[in-house]
Amino acid sequence: MIKMKKKIIVLVIISLFLLTGFQSSQAINLKNDLKVENKTSNVSSSDELPSYFNWRDRDGVDFVTPIRNQGMFPSCETFAFTAAIEAMVQIKVGYPFGCDLSEAHLFFFSGGNIEWGSYPENDTNFLVEYGIPDEACWPYPEERAQLPLNMTSPDWQQRTVKLKDWYYLPENETAIKEAIVNNGPVPTYFHVYQDFMFHRKGIYKHRWGKSSGPHYVCIVGYNDDPGYWIVKNSWGTGVNDEGWFNIAYGECEMEKKAFYFDTVYGQFPIAYVDDDNTAGPWDGSEENPYQCIQQAIDEVYEGYTIYVKNGTYYENITVNKKVNIDGENKETTIIDGGKIGDVVTISEPYTRISGFTIQNSGDLEFNSGIKTLTLESYTTIKNNIIRNNNIGIFLNYVDEHTYPESWNIVTDNIIYDNVDGIYSHWAINNNIQNNKIFNNTDDGMEFVRSPDAIIKNNEIKNNGKCGIFLRGSSFKNILEGNTLTNNSYGIKLSESNKNKIQKNNFIDNCMQATFYNSFLNKWRGNYWSDWNKIRPRPIWGKINKLPWVNHDIFSRHNLI
Repeated sequence: MIKMKKKIIVLVIISLFLLTGFQSSQAINLKNDLKVENKTSNVSSSDELPSYFNWRDRDGVDFVTPIRNQGMFPSCETFAFTAAIEAMVQIKVGYPFGCDLSEAHLFFFSGGNIEWGSYPENDTNFLVEYGIPDEACWPYPEERAQLPLNMTSPDWQQRTVKLKDWYYLPENETAIKEAIVNNGPVPTYFHVYQDFMFHRKGIYKHRWGKSSGPHYVCIVGYNDDPGYWIVKNSWGTGVNDEGWFNIAYGECEMEKKAFYFDTVYGQFPIAYVDDDNTAGPWDGSEENPYQCIQQAIDEVYEGYTIYVKNGTYYENITVNKKVNIDGENKETTIIDGGKIGDVVTISEPYTRISGFTIQNSGDLEFNSGIKTLTLESYTTIKNNIIRNNNIGIFLNYVDEHTYPESWNIVTDNIIYDNVDGIYSHWAINNNIQNNKIFNNTDDGMEFVRSPDAIIKNNEIKNNGKCGIFLRGSSFKNILEGNTLTNNSYGIKLSESNKNKIQKNNFIDNCMQATFYNSFLNKWRGNYWSDWNKIRPRPIWGKINKLPWVNHDIFSRHNLI
């Protein structure tokens, strides 16, 4: 039985952060006002622990939520605890749906102080008695000016994830490993020395400098060869290895005060839809799912994920709040627009659509399988089948002056038998990768005044007009690693400058590539099925009515 012989004092690491240009604070635990019982877990031991285990990679699935940033608040223990709970929720649900819980609520409601921090046991006891609600209940403030406190949603108590109980783990590696493997990530603290502030990659071992005090983090895995913990930090992605670090066993008191969280339960930020539930009741739980997708969108809180079970849903849905919508299986979870209007309209940013067949939009111009209608965008469209629409995916206007960092991610989709596969109109920073785009009547991909995209590793073939068509001031796009086969035009540029077309495969297109009134585009290292000469491959086009030529000066003779 481990007895807690002293309280933990966590100092503010001001001087170190000034050295690195990074500003944050750590909790200073001067005295624990709560009466905390001596609590040590008796984790059942496994017959044989694996030599390597990582919740970021369980058969290719990452159950850990992304790196967060505690910013200028001394809330490291809250972030470490929340990281563990979010992962445990996703493990219990069975897939990483994007669980995001409110660190601000837990920190401030459990007694956190913006000047010196909180007591870790205040957080853990609060998690048992009250729980932690979803992030939308109280989004984490980016600066102190966003206070006053107690800005949480009035219905937060109906939205919480709770712990059954918590314990301290024994101070040894085996107990922590058993807890990670059998239960989930483990929060703990370690001493931050000066040299840690300069650590980036590899395995950290303390070499020099003084300790500035303990800092709470979350262990998500381990590796016995050569012996280190895999750790999630809360200082954003600009430190360590994009916010993660590995630390050797036994370093900096990593094993001294590790926590075991016993069972998460309550209101997880996920709702279910099943068209087979025709009789009700319908409350969005897994036992009583909503019958329609639109009903779920209308009922859930912002930030929730909607999980849609297999079936054909004859709906035209409008996503008018920040939610994620995931289908059970893209081949058997179908949203059918019935040949009327747009099938899916997205009118709020920060939305994900994944795992569906989306089909049968209306036939009018610009009717689409998926259409974005938000000035901010930040939309993710991944792992869908999109077919039999006028436009497969329509990425619409973004206010680039107000939201210059806006983006769309379109990845791992199969897009076919539409008029246009992807149509981008005044949208910026599109990231379009690893899609299969084929058998569309007109263009596989058409961009109109859509700059700064990354179009990479797509397979684009058998489209009636262009594989990729950039026009109307679509500047500074990067087209790389795409395979363009048997299209009327592989790539066509019109009044679009400073694009990079590199390392693509042009195979048996009627015209491999051409341009009109487009300047300073760079063609580098592409493969051309019709060119086996040593000299640079010419790309013919026009400037006004004059014939003009660009050259791929490093063209390849083998497929890339």
